[in-house]
Amino acid sequence: MSSGVSRRSVLQAAGIGTALGATGFSLTGCSSSGSSGQNKIGSEGKELAPFPAYVPWTKGPAADLPGTEEGVQAAYLKYPAEPADALAEKPGDGSKVTIWISSWNSSPLPRGRNKFWQAAEKALGVELDVTVVPAMEYSKKLAALMASGEMPDIMQLVATPNEAQFVPAKCQDLSEFIAGDAVKKYPYLANIPTYAWKSSGRYAGKIYGIPVERPLAGHGHIVNKAKFKEAGLLVPEIGGIGVDEFTQGLEQLSQKGKAALGAQKDGGFGFNAWMPAFGTPNVWSVKDGAFVNYIETDEFLAGLEQMVKWQGKRVYRRDALAIDGLQEKTEFLGQKVFSKVNSPIDFKGNVIEAKGRFEIDYALPFKPSNGATPVHWLGGGIYGSGQTVLKKAPKARIEMLLRVLDALGAPFGTKEWELFNYGVEGTHFTRGKDGGPVPAELAVSGGDGPNILPLYYLSAAPSPLYYPDQPTAVKAQHAWQSQVVPIGVKSAHLGLRTDAWASAEEALNRLREDAIKDVVTGRKKLSDWPSIVKNHMNKGGKQAAEQLAKEYAAAQKA
Repeated sequence: MSSGVSRRSVLQAAGIGTALGATGFSLTGCSSSGSSGQNKIGSEGKELAPFPAYVPWTKGPAADLPGTEEGVQAAYLKYPAEPADALAEKPGDGSKVTIWISSWNSSPLPRGRNKFWQAAEKALGVELDVTVVPAMEYSKKLAALMASGEMPDIMQLVATPNEAQFVPAKCQDLSEFIAGDAVKKYPYLANIPTYAWKSSGRYAGKIYGIPVERPLAGHGHIVNKAKFKEAGLLVPEIGGIGVDEFTQGLEQLSQKGKAALGAQKDGGFGFNAWMPAFGTPNVWSVKDGAFVNYIETDEFLAGLEQMVKWQGKRVYRRDALAIDGLQEKTEFLGQKVFSKVNSPIDFKGNVIEAKGRFEIDYALPFKPSNGATPVHWLGGGIYGSGQTVLKKAPKARIEMLLRVLDALGAPFGTKEWELFNYGVEGTHFTRGKDGGPVPAELAVSGGDGPNILPLYYLSAAPSPLYYPDQPTAVKAQHAWQSQVVPIGVKSAHLGLRTDAWASAEEALNRLREDAIKDVVTGRKKLSDWPSIVKNHMNKGGKQAAEQLAKEYAAAQKA
């Protein structure tokens, strides 16, 4: 790379490079003087409960474009003509069930005025006492909930610094209920692919939670198709355009107050699309048994250097760090910016909200300047990095709550999937040309509907690749996944539970995010990266790597 800043110089400047020349890998992943301490939530040395058996639901509609075992979603170009009944009887027992979930949308209407809330209660056979927490306040609210000593019956749990103490103390061990073949009692939980259970992981060898499945494909470069085609940036294969040519096209689009690359205050200027193009491994990789974080690698620095160049050429949205995700989406849909980096779920949302004003597609990874082979960062196949946990309770109560979660996981092609994802016909959605549900205004901004009361964050069927009345966009998503999933790499830490990573992850992710923003905007230089890596290691990165390496070794023996 032209800057001359390499992983070797970074580690040497950080004071940890002495052994690098001899071993070829960072000491981050090597144990030292027992500093890692006991890993209470890890599985090392413990008997491991088997992950739930995978029994795919086979009564649904046939896909128009097939999925793959590697993670390409099965695609549907039209809606099933006759959705099936998923439930022979109501799963609940009429009792009150308290629920705690987060949401990225506005607060829901009160239960008495909320048609979706009422319809969900009727279908599930329980009274739902739901607390909806704004996603940006999640960590603070969760800490307060944990400190209170109270817990709802069902709770959405995202990785938290206190999970080592909280989960075993307050949550139900579900191993006897769903491990191995036991899950077959709950057919829609058994329909959750094994990759989701593995990414959700175990605590001390036991299964405590239900994963919420999401597409494996991960984040990609979502673009305004016409604009990117006009600039010569849409090519049919990965590496079909060099990064310099790609940059020239971005400059061509970034004129007269427009920007080729959208960005906002969170998301690190879309780094999770650019770094893998330079061959950067996903978050944690393993080399000779040691865990290496991606910020330590040459490839990450090469990608960061390119992002600095783009900022200098003004191809990012100006003052990007002054706006939030909602404004970024508004500017993309308003064609003020011509691309953004986000997930397949966001791709779908933008396609629906664009309402045919312009076509949305993906740009494939370019050929990088560092000579590396591009990769693609896969997601974990679950929402966030968490799971749904239950409050400790008698066996009959746990079985009833699992039946409720099983019902919420009703698959695509059933009336219950339609209810829990789109609400009530005529109230929350109308029928489109292909018979599929099209959200009504009440479900978009009226404070009512599944997006406002997101029960699908507790349990969900494997995500179908279907957009109402948008077969062209479905084909585009499937085509992109078919290209990037085969070169996809996962992070080695997925599903591994360690006290050190749980306690440090949130702070280290913020440190990395802030450091990227500082370097890209010029507040810091690329040559400052050694101190950033050193800070990362001192604030828990080294200890996390040590414990993750041990957990990884234990998992390989399972």
